Amino acid sequence: MRTTVLLFALVLALPAGVRAQAEHPDCEAERCAAQNAIAQQCPSCSEASNHGRYVSCVAHVVKRTVSPGCRGKAVRCAARSTCGKAGFVTCEIPTDTCDLSAGSPVTCVGNPSLSCTTDFDCGTRCRIKSSDVRCAAAGGRVGASSTCCPACAS
Repeated sequence: MRTTVLLFALVLALPAGVRAQAEHPDCEAERCAAQNAIAQQCPSCSEASNHGRYVSCVAHVVKRTVSPGCRGKAVRCAARSTCGKAGFVTCEIPTDTCDLSAGSPVTCVGNPSLSCTTDFDCGTRCRIKSSDVRCAAAGGRVGASSTCCPACAS
């Protein structure tokens, strides 16, 4: 009981900024900051000959450059990529439908406050597919990126 009280008192003694940082690190910022090191130490996505080796390289760089709470999210971006997977594509699949029968303005079925002209305007989820044909068969369109993670600002 004394240990619990002491630990609680120590946590309360930390400045609010330190507590917030420990609880909620900005993993996107850390992932993007690690991209430079990944680019220098791992093959580029287009040069990767094996997906597993590419992800392993990224994991080693991430272990040295990203805080423990964000490592999984950073490595997951490499895992959710087409790097080292010849012929694979990122596939954007609509998550909602555009209600074209509703008249004007046309809105998304699941979010009537959102205007649309196609289902893709209503939101998408990204998946890795083995070909553009399989992407189309899933109702999706081939994405422009090699990863399902958001692009980092340059």
